[in-house]
Amino acid sequence: MKKVLGIILLLLILVVILGLGFLGFVPGLSTLLGANKPKNLGITYTSADLASCRSKSQIEYAVLPPTSIPSQSREFIGERTVQAEFSSKEITATLNNQPWQYWPYKDVQIKFNADGTGEISGVLVKSKVPGYAAAIGIPSQAADFAMKYLPADPVFYVKMNAALTNNKVTTFEPLAFEIGKIPMPLSLFLSFGGPQLIKEAYAAGLDDMTQELSKLQDKRSLIINYINDRLSLDFGKFYAKKAYFGDNKLVFDGVLSEKVSYSP
Repeated sequence: MKKVLGIILLLLILVVILGLGFLGFVPGLSTLLGANKPKNLGITYTSADLASCRSKSQIEYAVLPPTSIPSQSREFIGERTVQAEFSSKEITATLNNQPWQYWPYKDVQIKFNADGTGEISGVLVKSKVPGYAAAIGIPSQAADFAMKYLPADPVFYVKMNAALTNNKVTTFEPLAFEIGKIPMPLSLFLSFGGPQLIKEAYAAGLDDMTQELSKLQDKRSLIINYINDRLSLDFGKFYAKKAYFGDNKLVFDGVLSEKVSYSP
Protein backbone atom coordinates (compact mmCIF):
# COMPACT_ATOMS: atom_id res chain seq x y z
CA MET A 1 0.00 0.00 0.00
CA LYS A 2 1.47 3.30 -1.07
CA LYS A 3 1.38 5.09 2.31
CA VAL A 4 3.51 2.37 3.90
CA LEU A 5 5.89 2.64 0.98
CA GLY A 6 5.82 6.40 1.21
CA ILE A 7 7.43 6.17 4.64
CA ILE A 8 10.27 4.17 3.12
CA LEU A 9 10.52 6.43 0.09
CA LEU A 10 10.83 9.61 2.12
CA LEU A 11 13.96 8.13 3.70
CA LEU A 12 15.53 7.75 0.28
CA ILE A 13 16.03 11.46 -0.41
CA LEU A 14 18.50 11.97 2.40
CA VAL A 15 20.05 8.54 1.95
CA VAL A 16 20.77 9.43 -1.67
CA ILE A 17 22.12 12.84 -0.66
CA LEU A 18 24.49 11.37 1.89
CA GLY A 19 25.61 8.65 -0.46
CA LEU A 20 26.49 11.11 -3.21
CA GLY A 21 28.41 13.25 -0.75
CA PHE A 22 30.24 10.16 0.48
CA LEU A 23 31.20 9.25 -3.08
CA GLY A 24 32.24 12.73 -4.16
CA PHE A 25 29.83 12.25 -7.06
CA VAL A 26 30.69 14.09 -10.29
CA PRO A 27 27.64 15.34 -12.27
CA GLY A 28 27.48 13.78 -15.73
CA LEU A 29 29.55 10.72 -14.83
CA SER A 30 26.48 8.55 -14.31
CA THR A 31 25.40 9.10 -17.91
CA LEU A 32 28.78 8.02 -19.22
CA LEU A 33 28.67 4.88 -17.09
CA GLY A 34 25.10 4.06 -18.03
CA ALA A 35 24.10 4.54 -14.41
CA ASN A 36 21.33 7.04 -15.09
CA LYS A 37 18.68 4.34 -15.64
CA PRO A 38 17.11 2.59 -12.64
CA LYS A 39 17.56 -1.13 -12.10
CA ASN A 40 15.00 -3.16 -14.02
CA LEU A 41 13.07 -5.35 -11.57
CA GLY A 42 10.94 -6.83 -14.34
CA ILE A 43 7.75 -5.10 -13.20
CA THR A 44 5.48 -3.51 -15.81
CA TYR A 45 1.96 -2.24 -15.33
CA THR A 46 -1.17 -1.16 -17.22
CA SER A 47 -4.01 1.23 -16.52
CA ALA A 48 -5.96 -1.78 -15.21
CA ASP A 49 -3.38 -2.25 -12.44
CA LEU A 50 -3.78 1.38 -11.38
CA ALA A 51 -7.56 1.06 -11.37
CA SER A 52 -7.35 -2.16 -9.37
CA CYS A 53 -5.09 -0.61 -6.73
CA ARG A 54 -7.37 2.38 -6.29
CA SER A 55 -10.41 0.13 -6.08
CA LYS A 56 -8.82 -1.99 -3.35
CA SER A 57 -7.65 1.01 -1.32
CA GLN A 58 -11.10 2.65 -1.70
CA ILE A 59 -9.46 6.08 -1.53
CA GLU A 60 -11.19 8.94 -3.33
CA TYR A 61 -8.97 11.62 -4.87
CA ALA A 62 -9.69 15.34 -5.01
CA VAL A 63 -7.83 18.44 -6.13
CA LEU A 64 -6.44 21.32 -4.09
CA PRO A 65 -5.46 24.68 -5.60
CA PRO A 66 -2.23 24.29 -7.64
CA THR A 67 -0.89 27.40 -5.89
CA SER A 68 -0.97 25.68 -2.47
CA ILE A 69 2.27 26.00 -0.51
CA PRO A 70 4.00 22.64 0.10
CA SER A 71 2.80 22.24 3.70
CA GLN A 72 -0.82 22.71 2.53
CA SER A 73 -0.58 20.79 -0.72
CA ARG A 74 -2.11 17.53 0.54
CA GLU A 75 -5.01 16.72 2.82
CA PHE A 76 -6.26 13.45 4.33
CA ILE A 77 -9.96 13.22 5.19
CA GLY A 78 -11.97 10.54 6.97
CA GLU A 79 -11.11 6.90 7.54
CA ARG A 80 -12.03 3.53 6.13
CA THR A 81 -11.16 -0.05 7.14
CA VAL A 82 -9.26 -1.85 4.38
CA GLN A 83 -8.13 -5.47 4.17
CA ALA A 84 -6.41 -6.18 0.89
CA GLU A 85 -3.43 -7.64 -0.93
CA PHE A 86 -1.72 -5.35 -3.43
CA SER A 87 0.45 -6.81 -6.18
CA SER A 88 3.84 -5.52 -7.28
CA LYS A 89 2.25 -4.22 -10.49
CA GLU A 90 -0.54 -2.43 -8.63
CA ILE A 91 1.81 -0.62 -6.28
CA THR A 92 4.21 0.18 -9.12
CA ALA A 93 1.29 1.66 -11.06
CA THR A 94 0.17 3.92 -8.25
CA LEU A 95 3.70 5.10 -7.41
CA ASN A 96 4.12 6.19 -11.02
CA ASN A 97 0.77 7.97 -11.16
CA GLN A 98 0.75 10.24 -8.14
CA PRO A 99 -1.42 13.36 -8.69
CA TRP A 100 0.74 15.52 -6.40
CA GLN A 101 2.94 18.25 -7.84
CA TYR A 102 5.67 17.67 -5.25
CA TRP A 103 6.00 13.89 -5.76
CA PRO A 104 9.76 13.48 -6.43
CA TYR A 105 9.98 9.95 -7.89
CA LYS A 106 9.60 8.63 -11.42
CA ASP A 107 10.24 5.40 -13.34
CA VAL A 108 9.64 3.50 -10.10
CA GLN A 109 9.45 -0.29 -9.92
CA ILE A 110 8.66 -2.19 -6.76
CA LYS A 111 8.82 -5.95 -6.32
CA PHE A 112 7.58 -8.04 -3.41
CA ASN A 113 9.29 -11.38 -2.80
CA ALA A 114 8.27 -14.66 -1.17
CA ASP A 115 11.03 -14.34 1.44
CA GLY A 116 9.42 -11.21 2.89
CA THR A 117 11.70 -8.73 1.19
CA GLY A 118 10.78 -5.80 -1.00
CA GLU A 119 12.83 -4.09 -3.71
CA ILE A 120 12.46 -0.51 -4.94
CA SER A 121 14.21 1.17 -7.85
CA GLY A 122 13.58 4.50 -9.51
CA VAL A 123 14.69 8.04 -10.22
CA LEU A 124 14.73 10.93 -7.77
CA VAL A 125 13.60 14.14 -9.52
CA LYS A 126 15.93 16.82 -8.20
CA SER A 127 13.70 19.79 -8.99
CA LYS A 128 10.96 18.35 -6.76
CA VAL A 129 13.18 17.92 -3.69
CA PRO A 130 12.67 21.36 -2.05
CA GLY A 131 8.87 21.22 -2.22
CA TYR A 132 8.70 17.57 -1.13
CA ALA A 133 11.06 18.22 1.78
CA ALA A 134 8.97 21.18 2.95
CA ALA A 135 5.75 19.16 2.65
CA ILE A 136 6.93 16.19 4.76
CA GLY A 137 8.97 18.11 7.34
CA ILE A 138 12.54 17.46 6.19
CA PRO A 139 14.71 20.38 7.38
CA SER A 140 15.44 23.08 4.80
CA GLN A 141 19.16 22.61 5.51
CA ALA A 142 18.97 19.07 4.13
CA ALA A 143 17.07 20.23 1.04
CA ASP A 144 19.73 22.90 0.45
CA PHE A 145 22.39 20.19 0.76
CA ALA A 146 20.52 18.13 -1.83
CA MET A 147 20.29 20.95 -4.32
CA LYS A 148 23.99 21.66 -3.95
CA TYR A 149 25.34 18.12 -4.31
CA LEU A 150 22.75 16.07 -6.21
CA PRO A 151 23.33 15.56 -9.92
CA ALA A 152 20.32 15.77 -12.20
CA ASP A 153 17.81 13.05 -11.30
CA PRO A 154 19.97 10.29 -9.70
CA VAL A 155 18.77 6.67 -9.73
CA PHE A 156 18.47 4.49 -6.62
CA TYR A 157 17.84 0.90 -5.58
CA VAL A 158 16.99 -0.46 -2.13
CA LYS A 159 16.19 -3.99 -1.00
CA MET A 160 14.90 -4.55 2.51
CA ASN A 161 12.72 -6.60 4.80
CA ALA A 162 10.10 -4.47 6.54
CA ALA A 163 6.81 -5.01 8.37
CA LEU A 164 4.36 -3.15 10.59
CA THR A 165 2.19 -4.44 13.43
CA ASN A 166 -0.26 -2.25 15.36
CA ASN A 167 1.14 0.80 13.55
CA LYS A 168 4.67 0.15 14.76
CA VAL A 169 7.72 -1.13 12.94
CA THR A 170 8.36 -4.78 13.83
CA THR A 171 10.87 -5.56 11.06
CA PHE A 172 13.41 -3.20 9.54
CA GLU A 173 16.36 -4.81 7.78
CA PRO A 174 18.06 -3.08 4.83
CA LEU A 175 19.79 -5.68 2.64
CA ALA A 176 21.07 -3.71 -0.36
CA PHE A 177 21.49 -0.06 -1.26
CA GLU A 178 22.71 1.40 -4.55
CA ILE A 179 23.06 4.89 -5.96
CA GLY A 180 23.63 5.15 -9.70
CA LYS A 181 24.30 1.39 -9.89
CA ILE A 182 27.09 1.72 -7.32
CA PRO A 183 26.67 -0.57 -4.27
CA MET A 184 26.81 1.42 -1.03
CA PRO A 185 27.63 0.30 2.53
CA LEU A 186 24.50 -0.56 4.50
CA SER A 187 25.97 1.48 7.33
CA LEU A 188 25.44 4.54 5.13
CA PHE A 189 21.76 3.66 4.69
CA LEU A 190 21.49 3.41 8.45
CA SER A 191 23.13 6.82 8.82
CA PHE A 192 19.77 8.51 8.28
CA GLY A 193 17.63 8.41 11.38
CA GLY A 194 15.28 11.30 10.75
CA PRO A 195 15.43 15.09 10.49
CA GLN A 196 16.62 15.56 14.05
CA LEU A 197 19.86 13.75 13.19
CA ILE A 198 20.35 15.77 10.04
CA LYS A 199 20.01 18.93 12.11
CA GLU A 200 22.70 17.70 14.49
CA ALA A 201 25.05 16.88 11.65
CA TYR A 202 24.33 20.11 9.80
CA ALA A 203 25.35 22.11 12.85
CA ALA A 204 28.85 20.71 12.39
CA GLY A 205 29.10 22.14 8.85
CA LEU A 206 27.78 21.07 5.47
CA ASP A 207 30.95 19.41 4.26
CA ASP A 208 31.23 17.27 7.39
CA MET A 209 27.62 16.06 7.46
CA THR A 210 28.32 12.47 6.45
CA GLN A 211 31.21 12.19 8.90
CA GLU A 212 29.08 13.47 11.75
CA LEU A 213 26.27 11.04 10.95
CA SER A 214 28.73 8.15 10.91
CA LYS A 215 29.49 8.87 14.58
CA LEU A 216 25.89 8.49 15.73
CA GLN A 217 25.07 5.37 17.71
CA ASP A 218 22.15 2.95 17.45
CA LYS A 219 21.11 4.20 14.01
CA ARG A 220 18.60 1.40 13.43
CA SER A 221 16.57 2.32 16.52
CA LEU A 222 16.64 5.98 15.56
CA ILE A 223 15.28 5.18 12.10
CA ILE A 224 12.55 2.95 13.54
CA ASN A 225 11.55 5.66 16.01
CA TYR A 226 11.40 8.19 13.19
CA ILE A 227 9.17 5.96 11.05
CA ASN A 228 6.88 5.31 14.00
CA ASP A 229 6.61 9.04 14.61
CA ARG A 230 5.71 9.72 10.99
CA LEU A 231 3.08 6.98 11.03
CA SER A 232 1.38 8.63 14.00
CA LEU A 233 1.70 12.20 12.71
CA ASP A 234 1.10 11.91 8.96
CA PHE A 235 -1.47 10.39 6.60
CA GLY A 236 -4.59 11.33 8.54
CA LYS A 237 -6.19 8.35 10.31
CA PHE A 238 -3.79 5.83 8.77
CA TYR A 239 -3.33 2.76 10.98
CA ALA A 240 -1.66 -0.49 9.99
CA LYS A 241 -2.91 -3.35 12.14
CA LYS A 242 -0.52 -5.39 10.03
CA ALA A 243 1.43 -4.78 6.82
CA TYR A 244 4.09 -7.01 5.34
CA PHE A 245 5.59 -8.25 2.07
CA GLY A 246 4.84 -11.66 0.56
CA ASP A 247 5.15 -13.42 -2.79
CA ASN A 248 4.22 -10.67 -5.27
CA LYS A 249 2.05 -8.94 -2.70
CA LEU A 250 1.85 -6.32 0.00
CA VAL A 251 -0.62 -7.51 2.63
CA PHE A 252 -2.43 -4.70 4.44
CA ASP A 253 -5.00 -4.85 7.24
CA GLY A 254 -5.91 -1.54 8.85
CA VAL A 255 -7.31 1.93 8.24
CA LEU A 256 -6.77 4.28 5.30
CA SER A 257 -8.09 7.74 4.56
CA GLU A 258 -11.46 7.91 2.87
CA LYS A 259 -10.38 10.85 0.73
CA VAL A 260 -7.00 12.35 -0.21
CA SER A 261 -6.61 15.77 -1.82
CA TYR A 262 -3.45 16.91 -3.62
CA SER A 263 -2.39 20.07 -5.42
CA PRO A 264 -1.68 18.99 -9.01
